[in-house]
Amino acid sequence: MPTWKQFDFLIVGQGLAGTALAWTLLGRGYRVLVMDRCEQITSSKIAAGLITPITGLRLVVSWRLDEFLPFATRFYRSVEQETDSQFFAMKPMLRLFSSEQEQEQYRQRSQTHFPELVSVPEPLADADDFEIAQGGFEMTGAQLDVPTYLDASRLYFENQNGFLEADVDPVNDLEFLPEKVRLPRWNLEAKKVIFCEGLRSQQNPWFQTVPFEGAKGEILTLKIPGLNERRVVHRRIWLAHWKDNLYRAGSTYDREHLDCEPTNAGREEIVSRLSEFLKRPVEVIEHRAAVRPVIRGRLPILGLHPTQPQLGFFNGFASKGSLQTPWMADHFVNVLEGSVPVEKQLDLSRKIDLRS
Repeated sequence: MPTWKQFDFLIVGQGLAGTALAWTLLGRGYRVLVMDRCEQITSSKIAAGLITPITGLRLVVSWRLDEFLPFATRFYRSVEQETDSQFFAMKPMLRLFSSEQEQEQYRQRSQTHFPELVSVPEPLADADDFEIAQGGFEMTGAQLDVPTYLDASRLYFENQNGFLEADVDPVNDLEFLPEKVRLPRWNLEAKKVIFCEGLRSQQNPWFQTVPFEGAKGEILTLKIPGLNERRVVHRRIWLAHWKDNLYRAGSTYDREHLDCEPTNAGREEIVSRLSEFLKRPVEVIEHRAAVRPVIRGRLPILGLHPTQPQLGFFNGFASKGSLQTPWMADHFVNVLEGSVPVEKQLDLSRKIDLRS
């Protein structure tokens, strides 16, 4: 008879979602094993980790920012302390206007919707570096160094015997028992298996009816000699300092070509948009692409499968994972413990079509 290794939760996928959920469950005292395929390129691994308070052409305050950002800050600070690493920082951000429409939106909204979030420094930026004639504003956001966060977390999980590099097949690897799930290939047993696989969940038969609308994003790493701007600069795209004289810029939004292949069109789009406000020449050092896990409705989805409650789902954070996953993981664990109902708009059962 095999000796079964016992866990409370198996988490499949160690991106932003799976990592936040693992930390939250561990913090509540559960036995957790994270299983991940360890791919080189995923949407989490190339994510810029920007938490931007005011976004879009309409200058909208990020959804539930006043709730999510303080929670995320406490969460990341705690993980930094636990892993003896640094990967989260509050970050000033500069928004440059690209049109009269944006100027008018700002005039209409700045005093009513977000007066405490913005300021207008003088000068706005160095006019030798940036086109600032149309104006703009400054705000305080945050940035998560996603690769460092994921790597530090993985090392911690490994040291706790809580990580396994593995490619879980949801059809052939799961054996359902009355109160648990077995994965015989690894001699594992768990009370629940939670899938946090991003767009790969489209291939999972338990969650195939979740209406994903993936969006490919491309990001450039750039050398910009002489540029000393350390704020994140937004104008239709973002430009963020990385290290030394290297910066990163992005991102594109392509709903048609859902692959991880960088394209000339994506590169040209980013460089062209940069040239509209950046006056210095750039040299492209690296070009990467991945597909964001967007779910129709634009909100993340979480919960247990309505007919197989030993399986869970935690997914759909798109470009908001750095901001939203800490609070959402805490909410999900509260749901799993039965202390609160799942928020209706986030409920997996609303996205599962049992007729399929």
